[in-house]
Amino acid sequence: MSIPVQRESVFAKQIHPYKQLIVCLGLLVIIMSIIKACFSFDGGRSAAVFWEVAFAILMGYALFNSIFSLAYKERGSYFRDSIFSFLAIGAAGGLMAYWYSGLGIDEAGSFRWLYVVFGFSYLVFISIVNLMRKIIEIVKKQDARLRGEE
Repeated sequence: MSIPVQRESVFAKQIHPYKQLIVCLGLLVIIMSIIKACFSFDGGRSAAVFWEVAFAILMGYALFNSIFSLAYKERGSYFRDSIFSFLAIGAAGGLMAYWYSGLGIDEAGSFRWLYVVFGFSYLVFISIVNLMRKIIEIVKKQDARLRGEE
């Protein structure tokens, strides 16, 4: 006899952006430490992998943060804290990539432009998700009004 397990949808979870920040920073440290311990780099272009990891974590944060914003009740504070967390992950990832690789942002390739593109894309992405949420709320109100439930 098995015990039924109730699973909550990822769209219903309310995970604060600072908790997401802590998880991402932990992933940055763990992944970069494993890469540094397992591989040797000559300091050239191959060391740019640390910058790539930093941007992958940043992109993952942007994606999951936008998804988790759907269920969060206090949109204004979530939006503000999300942007601060995004900036913190970007800065921490850049500093860690520099520290682990020894390459500056300009020496590793075109990562400076990636920061600009990722920053702009994140703002657009989270704005689209919040706009979709607002539209859904308006549609639900209109549907309830048409059914006479209000």
